Amino acid sequence: MAMIRVAKHFLSGFLLPLTGGRVLLRHRSLLGVALAPLVLNMVLYGGALWLVSQYYEQWFGLLWPVPHAWYWQLGYVMLRFGVFLVLLAGLLFSFVVVGTVVAAPFLDLLSLRVEQAVQGPHGLVTEYSRSWLRESVRALGHGLLLGGMWLALFPLSFLPGLGHMLWLGASWLLLAYHFAAFAFVRRPWSFREQWRRLGQEWATTLGFGAAVFCSLLIPLLGLVLLPLATIGGTLFVRRLDAIPGQ
Repeated sequence: MAMIRVAKHFLSGFLLPLTGGRVLLRHRSLLGVALAPLVLNMVLYGGALWLVSQYYEQWFGLLWPVPHAWYWQLGYVMLRFGVFLVLLAGLLFSFVVVGTVVAAPFLDLLSLRVEQAVQGPHGLVTEYSRSWLRESVRALGHGLLLGGMWLALFPLSFLPGLGHMLWLGASWLLLAYHFAAFAFVRRPWSFREQWRRLGQEWATTLGFGAAVFCSLLIPLLGLVLLPLATIGGTLFVRRLDAIPGQ
């Protein structure tokens, strides 16, 4: 029974981005706020991909000149192509941090509007106003902190068997927290209290982080990830409201 309950909670967390999409369709007034970060990041990453595709060969040549011997040229082309693939993968995975920082003011407003829409006109959530620059700086600092934690845990991935599972689980936890943070800032909870509440719902937290992680592995799906994950994280934090405080 305990395993079934854990599996249900994990599935519930995994479906949170999909639930966020359903909320978005149910409350059409949120579409404008949700489309803003989508369009902004499409322009940002579309421009970045265009620059890489147009000038990558020239940039790589500045770092590593083309060899004259034909037998070195084959290795040079393979290396250039390999670095190009790594660069593209880096662009896709940087979408979570960079995209969140760029779109932070819109995502913060979206999270607020979701809470107001879900709880109705007589809810307890009030306007939470901060400057766009301050919100972007907060998101940048938050992203750097989580990125540092992720890098600190990266050596776990080199441990066979259990190490891979621990690193993957830690990545899911950090991603879940990353998108729950937009609603956390409207709660009077300390950083420790936030993680305590996430720990109380650890299976749901892992499920939510796993859904975000899997979305990042699918090209173009990451473009719609930010608003849906933000809504899912907001709905998740509303569940955490029911956990008694210390």
